[in-house]
Amino acid sequence: KIRFPNAKKTETNSYKAKSATIEESDKSGILNIEAISTKNAMKIFYYLMAVDGEIFHSEEEKFNSIGAELDPKFSEHKDQIIKECQEQINKVIDPEDYYDTLQDGVEDALITSQMTEDTFVTPKLLVWNLLSVAYSDENYDDLERKLIKYIVRKTDIENAAFLEMESSFLTLMDLEKELKWVKTTEKPYLTIEAMVNELNERKNVIFESVKDLIML
Repeated sequence: KIRFPNAKKTETNSYKAKSATIEESDKSGILNIEAISTKNAMKIFYYLMAVDGEIFHSEEEKFNSIGAELDPKFSEHKDQIIKECQEQINKVIDPEDYYDTLQDGVEDALITSQMTEDTFVTPKLLVWNLLSVAYSDENYDDLERKLIKYIVRKTDIENAAFLEMESSFLTLMDLEKELKWVKTTEKPYLTIEAMVNELNERKNVIFESVKDLIML
């Protein structure tokens, strides 16, 4: 894992989406963005990985996976993306400035997306992938959620849509854990097969629901 020495560590707890609330949006700060360039989206993913002060291997793997999915030439662009993010992170003067400096980087990535002619992702797809990155180390902490909520407000995603995506992702993670457990049990093969099929069907229903939500 990669550590950032200027990051101010705080005590955080894993978030449970069922009790979620979001602050009122500051309408004057909303950016009228319909799409974000893939390069800038990857910058935002990187800032999210770094926001808690360290980047874990599982987060790097998810970052690489999303990058390859969004950009066929991601392997060529990756080093430059990380270099530009590191330059922003190096602007931190004191540890208490760390979060604000990363948030500034996110805002710049959102604003400059409006001036590119690159491939794009929509704000909702960006947030869905951010949740994927945040959950990749199985610890969705307060700083990660704070940064995602900032993006939700900035891009004017409806609170209800964000909370549904968040809750859906938490449910998918729980189903994945249940699938892993089922496959290690000593139940008869047909019983295990039926349980696996049922869990996969539940996952497919959630994915279809989220897909519809993202397309709205």
